Amino acid sequence: MTSTELARAARSHPLAILPLGCTEQHASHLPVDADTYQVERLVRDGARLARERHAVEAVVLPTLPYGPAAEHFGFAGTISVPSELYVGLVKHVLMSALDSGFDRLAVVRGCTGHWVVPGALWDLKAEARRASRMVTIHDLTMETDYRELTKKHLPAAGGGHAGAMETSLLLAGRPELVDADAIVAPTLRSFPERYVDAGEVFLFDEATSTGALGDPSAASAKIGDVLWSDLIGRFADRLKIVAEQDRALGRM
Repeated sequence: MTSTELARAARSHPLAILPLGCTEQHASHLPVDADTYQVERLVRDGARLARERHAVEAVVLPTLPYGPAAEHFGFAGTISVPSELYVGLVKHVLMSALDSGFDRLAVVRGCTGHWVVPGALWDLKAEARRASRMVTIHDLTMETDYRELTKKHLPAAGGGHAGAMETSLLLAGRPELVDADAIVAPTLRSFPERYVDAGEVFLFDEATSTGALGDPSAASAKIGDVLWSDLIGRFADRLKIVAEQDRALGRM
């Protein structure tokens, strides 16, 4: 879209969505931009479906391909942005969208490691209010959907970083970038005991032999197609809910 088109679009108060990707190791079988690809496809296809299914309008901003990924230190291909820098980056991108006339903003986190994002959004909301600028901000995470769909479609394999869920999504969408010969189950080093139960902060090379936290061997393109359909449909329906809530509050 051009500058003129964006200014015109902003006057109808659509939701401006910023997909947050990252570039980090995904074991030896998936490309390092797996999270960026997944969130970008989810948001673009979901926004398109929301318009077709629910007459809900959204403007999708370019995806940020880098984020905090320090936990993947030790595996090649990880490009990590320090959390303190990333907070400022996300806030300035969204503030620029606000400057362009969009007063309904949202982010979609494509990586569970973006722990600093919610705090950045709360800060931005308060800073905008102090400047007498009204803005509605949504933090749209898909973690619950991923867990539910993993349990539904891959109950034995489970989820986990670079596991059967992500591998299936990539096999369905970008099979040429999946190294099938490198798909192996990782050896996890006391992961539940140390990092889940005891809350130890970890680096991935301390916890897993391959960089994955789940077994990708049950993945398939067929399952991936079903997962994509379910995820995109759920996201489109969520955009409808967001629009209904904002409209009820007089923000559209």
